Amino acid sequence: MTTMLKGALVANAVFSGTTGIGAIVLAGLLAESLGPPAWSLRALGVGLIGFAAMVARESLAPQRRRTRQIVAADAAWVATAAIIILAAPGWLTGTGRAVLATVTACVALLAAAQWRGLEAST
Repeated sequence: MTTMLKGALVANAVFSGTTGIGAIVLAGLLAESLGPPAWSLRALGVGLIGFAAMVARESLAPQRRRTRQIVAADAAWVATAAIIILAAPGWLTGTGRAVLATVTACVALLAAAQWRGLEAST
């Protein structure tokens, strides 16, 4: 597999892990400014740390099928976030919608980089 793919996977693992740790540690503060309850931010953080560990493991020896699953998970995040922003605007504050949109743009870029890395390795 290409260096591009490994780099994209590492970047995804770092971003997901950092975001997860932040969601756990800062849940109370984030709940006030973003809108969702602190418990849901903590749960999201735990899930992101688990995802980060899986992606980090994959970056060590990427396999096409597993990397595609990671790209699919990232795409699911993008779709779900879009639904939340558009269909449930009252669930998040204005700041919450902006933060979710920014995080989602990063996830979309990482998914695209991973996909491009996959394509370059064929």
